[in-house]
Amino acid sequence: MDPAKILTWNVRGFNSSARQDSVRTLLEASRADIIYVQETKIAAISQRVILSALGSDFSDYIDLPAVGASGGILVAWQRHIQTTGNHRVDTNSASIQFCAENGTPWWLTCVYGPQGNSEKVFFLQELHDIRGACNGPWILVGDFNLIYKDEDKNNSNYNRAMMGRFRRFIDDLALKEIPLHGRKYTWSNRQDPPTLVKLDRVLCSVDWEDIFPCCLLQSMASDDSDHCPLLLGLKDIKTGWRRFHFESFWPQLEGFQEVVATAWNSVPSVSCPFLTLDAKFKAVTKALQSWSDKNVGHVNSQLALAREVLHQLEIANDRRALSPQEVWLKNNLKKHTLALASLKRTIAWSRSRIGWLRDGDANTRLFHLHSRHRKRKNFIGRLISENHIYTAHEDKARVVDDFYDKLLGTSEPREHTINLLELGIPTHTHNLADLDSPFTEEEVWLTIKQLPLDKAPGPDGFTGRFYKACWSIIKNDIMVAISAVWSRRLRGLGPLNTAYITLIPKKEDAEQPKDFRPISLVHSFAKLITKLLANRLAGQLNQMVSPNQSAFIKGCFIQDNFMLVQQTARFLHQQKQPRILLKLDISKAFDSVAWPFLLEVMEHLGFGQIWRDIISGLLCSSSTQVLLNGIPGERISHWRG
Repeated sequence: MDPAKILTWNVRGFNSSARQDSVRTLLEASRADIIYVQETKIAAISQRVILSALGSDFSDYIDLPAVGASGGILVAWQRHIQTTGNHRVDTNSASIQFCAENGTPWWLTCVYGPQGNSEKVFFLQELHDIRGACNGPWILVGDFNLIYKDEDKNNSNYNRAMMGRFRRFIDDLALKEIPLHGRKYTWSNRQDPPTLVKLDRVLCSVDWEDIFPCCLLQSMASDDSDHCPLLLGLKDIKTGWRRFHFESFWPQLEGFQEVVATAWNSVPSVSCPFLTLDAKFKAVTKALQSWSDKNVGHVNSQLALAREVLHQLEIANDRRALSPQEVWLKNNLKKHTLALASLKRTIAWSRSRIGWLRDGDANTRLFHLHSRHRKRKNFIGRLISENHIYTAHEDKARVVDDFYDKLLGTSEPREHTINLLELGIPTHTHNLADLDSPFTEEEVWLTIKQLPLDKAPGPDGFTGRFYKACWSIIKNDIMVAISAVWSRRLRGLGPLNTAYITLIPKKEDAEQPKDFRPISLVHSFAKLITKLLANRLAGQLNQMVSPNQSAFIKGCFIQDNFMLVQQTARFLHQQKQPRILLKLDISKAFDSVAWPFLLEVMEHLGFGQIWRDIISGLLCSSSTQVLLNGIPGERISHWRG
């Protein structure tokens, strides 16, 4: 049976009952079935100490005795964890070989790096020697007493030579670090101001990650030690339900257009064009999923089967001449395996979201590793709200939903209005009559060609590539729905105006909902409508926006603001008079803007009634679900933002 969790902690002394009680409490809270303790300060660990500190379940262990009152390590595991019986104890580490459920043995090396620079050189050589003797999947955990990045320390007192040695060691052995969630640093000298360093870490080989692709490393409370414990969950990343995603390679496959046309035309039209469009999207989704499973299927299985049949034909050809039918099959299988291999790379490339390699470039393993790393790095293991720590998914989802419901799903009554004329904002000075003209088919098609092909699919899963590839099939229904938008018959738009919010951490130690950057993934039809509106408005923006507004305007750059501030500060210095330079920012400005104020400003600037009604309809019918680790939360109806 595979272990579920590995706990590692430099306890700074395992020889006192108080420290043993702390370890026991942490072990019970984490439910780890492998524990690694550094700096035990015990010359000989007895079975009584194991029983008292860890419990009766931890009957198997190996240890490295302490030298005097320093050093010493202990690695213990529960009796249900299977090992091969191979282990070794070196000067600064202990290694055990465990058995995986799939039959592949893997090595766990628990390290405790020395303090001196000369000893650190021998320590890295020791790890090189261990790798030479311990083949196969490998993971290293513990206190390395080394760093290899500037970000691993909170001051500039670096040992560049030793950092370079450690970095070369990682590169030479093709190791990768598992990202740490929670703490940015793992050790503190407890001074004022403190020196903070990331000394404890987990490194693994690529083949070990293949065995445990859903591992997650989190920090825990450090109690009275200057090191924080690390908990490695080998199966902690739970995969959410797999939502539909339009695959970029589908239009290239035979039969794609027929499947879309059959499914799209199978749905009868109803009085509401938006409900008709929603039903047609769902029918195409179901049809494409079924068609893909039957015709594309599991690419890896098809590729393995094709290669095996091809191999058997080649074996038969060594003994006899192949029949014409077998020769035909052999030649076609070679072409088929090449096509499947290319398809496999395309799928992996699209999942990885690597933008600096083109579709079809090698290699598939890189794509899988990059996708896996991104998923692990962005995984939200815990959230803090009102001084409470939440780790269960249901609790974290409630915290996130409450945060965004207060931000987007509530509106405060307006007690005051703003006299825009008093602010010097001119009224009706721009000719915006063209914005209210009906949308034409040529305008819509031009907008579709400008949509990104495969980026950021919304709740429906369709991308710009689908609209572009299937325009001849979906054109009539799309134009009817767009005409309904222009006619302001917006009842029923809600199902087509939904969005997912995915959370990207703004910093390494993101722990609160405000520490994450919300990225909105909008339904493809709502995205098309807003793109149409944006294209129309783009021609008027240069006249309507103040010249000192340099962000989000074509031909302007936000870096111009920096130059403006720099020149202004230089001018104020030359005046040699007291001056105050203020930088003002509005927190969550776009998310908290009140809709009545937005419509008042638009009317003041001269936007017509049709334009304002469309904007109002889009705002009122919008709703959002927050994705937490791939799982959507409760639906939030927008009331502002």
